[in-house]
This record gives sequence, C-alpha cells and structure tokens, in this order.
Amino acid sequence: MSNNPFLEESLPIGIRAGASWSDEYAVEVTRTASGQEHRKLVHPFPVRRFSVAYTKSKNDLFDQLIALYHRAYGRFKGFRVQAIDDYSTNGSIGSPTILDQSLTRISAGLYQLQKVYGSTGATRTLFKPVAATTLIAVNGVLKSSGVTVDTTTGRVTLSPAPLITDVVTGGCLFDIPCRFDGEIDVTPVTTNYSETGEIMLVELINP
Repeated sequence: MSNNPFLEESLPIGIRAGASWSDEYAVEVTRTASGQEHRKLVHPFPVRRFSVAYTKSKNDLFDQLIALYHRAYGRFKGFRVQAIDDYSTNGSIGSPTILDQSLTRISAGLYQLQKVYGSTGATRTLFKPVAATTLIAVNGVLKSSGVTVDTTTGRVTLSPAPLITDVVTGGCLFDIPCRFDGEIDVTPVTTNYSETGEIMLVELINP
C-alpha cells in the first residue's frame, strides 16, 4: 500500500446537478454564563462538503466509483473533485484570464495559486489546478515563457524571478481536493442497475 495520502486522479463519476454542497468554517464559539458569545476563527479557509448519490449500471458503478473508494482505502486518501458550479478563478465557471486573481508570493520566484471570494472575502488555496489551464501575468503582461506550474501543489515558479514589488496575477481551472467522509452504501435496483445512498465528500484544506 502506498503511503501517499493523495491520489492524483479525479472522482470518476462527476458531481452532477442535484448534488448538494456547503462551505463551512472552523469557528470555536464559547458562551459565558451571561449569554455573551466569544468566537474564534480557527482558520480563514472554507471547507466544502458534498452530498451526492448515483444510480448507475453495476459495471459502471463498481468499475468507477467503488474502485476509487477501495483505492483510497475509504477515508484515508484524497482525490480530485470538480464542483459543477465553482471550478474557475474567473467568477465561478468562466474561462481563466491573466488578471483573475493575485498570487501569493512564497519566496523569490515562487508563488501560490489562490481564489479570493469577494473583494475581501475568504481565500481558497488552489492546490489542484487543471493541467494546461494556468495563465500568469507580471504587472498585467502575459508571461509566455519561464513559467512552471506544479499541478499537484498549485505552486508556480517564475524565471527570472519577478521583483518583490511586481504584481503577479493569473487564473486557472481547478479541482477541489477531497476525501470520502463515510462509507458507500450500495442497493441493487434491478439486475443491471444499482444505486448508492448519500455519499459524503469533504474538502482537504492541506492535502
């Protein structure tokens, strides 16, 4: 068994219309005897939860979804999931542009892809950009060479390294790193079709 806790593969049966999701935040709430609340934001990152169910032919269901479940050892390993309504840095589903988002500078020439929700909203670190979709600009000008994108971490290396005062922006399509958050219940419907119960997926904020 590989100890790598992430499978660089996608949920084989995509998130479909009718699935539900929610973004939650880790907030500690303490209430005093007088009723006053003290709230502590543990981290400022949204954690997405999906709830999905499928009806598929037995071969498709077991060859695709159930096989991934076993390769992931249930809740142990993560995998990629593309949300049906939030997979681009340009709004939610638009084609990426060079000016979509600012990148976070990690060190000289090394940057992290991210998506900010609203002008000053929460930030989702984009660890899993879709290959060949990332566009990068320095001071608003497309950088057509010297760009290396690590699609397993969302980190971008620029050569030569921009000045610390330069503004680095970019955009991409992205997957959300998730894991199963429970077992998969399978019910045979007919000889040829089976359906699953509610399948819970939860986002990994540090895959």
